[in-house]
Amino acid sequence: MKPRYFIFLCWTWVLCIWLKMAFYEDLEKGVAHTVFIPKGAPILRVAFILEREGIASGRLFLLFMFLTQKEKVVAGSYRIPPGRSIHRIAQELENGPPQEKVTFPEGLTSMQMSKILEEKGICSGEAYLQFVAHPEIFQKRWLQGVSHLEGFLFPDTYYISLSSSPQEVVEMQLEQFERLVLPLYERSSTRLSLNEVVILASVVEKEASDDAEKPYVASVFLNRLQKGMRLQSCATVVYAHYWERGVYRESLSTEDLQIDSPFNTYLYRGLPPQAIGNAGLEAIRAILFPEKTDYLYFVLQENGKHSFSTNYEEHLRKKGDRNGNVGK
Repeated sequence: MKPRYFIFLCWTWVLCIWLKMAFYEDLEKGVAHTVFIPKGAPILRVAFILEREGIASGRLFLLFMFLTQKEKVVAGSYRIPPGRSIHRIAQELENGPPQEKVTFPEGLTSMQMSKILEEKGICSGEAYLQFVAHPEIFQKRWLQGVSHLEGFLFPDTYYISLSSSPQEVVEMQLEQFERLVLPLYERSSTRLSLNEVVILASVVEKEASDDAEKPYVASVFLNRLQKGMRLQSCATVVYAHYWERGVYRESLSTEDLQIDSPFNTYLYRGLPPQAIGNAGLEAIRAILFPEKTDYLYFVLQENGKHSFSTNYEEHLRKKGDRNGNVGK
């Protein structure tokens, strides 16, 4: 073997080892930095950002991207500790920002959702609520006439990027609402507007935890509306105290029922001005396809089920007192 050829092989071998160490060796140290990659940023700018933040050598990153012919970088926020291998950094940037699993149970208010988002580190709860209060931002035809997005923030499990803005989170929830609820509404024969359906479904969601009972609870409220009776839902009074005074009531006294609020359906006829929470699909389905009954009252029994009545006297017998409340 010629000496020059041998030397060339040796240097090639050394170069390969060096590149492997430079590209694949993890030497993580210190606290992870938050790195933001703007939309449409070229690879050169990404390399500059990584070096500026002390994450990795910009030149090595550019060399790795060139040798591996990688060009895709997803915009967003990343948490990367200094010393992480170039290979892993490139993979992360190619796959996109990490996602957080976020579950919003049925019936949550927008305020409760905002706290979950803030606790998960996704976005500011206050900023989220600002978008919730301005439906016009989202320019959806089916939101015309809606003054607040309470009730339209579909409760579900979402996988949300940690770089998502509050507006993007709300849009995600509205898209799920549009996908699951609008087809049901269009197939139904209801005379209620979509906003009225959402409001009434939020009341049913709060009053009935059993999905099997929701169509019957819905029939009670629909029958009372048709007869011009007050809804007299305790759930709306609980929300009235939250809306007017910022407090949640676990139980209601006779005095609590007198709070002067348009959400108090013991004092005011018709529907509350907006939803009192974000109902799940079964509560919405119950309003769109309720049971056909003559029920006007229901009361919670000791077994956790509701008992339904067609008249006040029967209701009082089942309730066992002279209070006459409709709700639990």
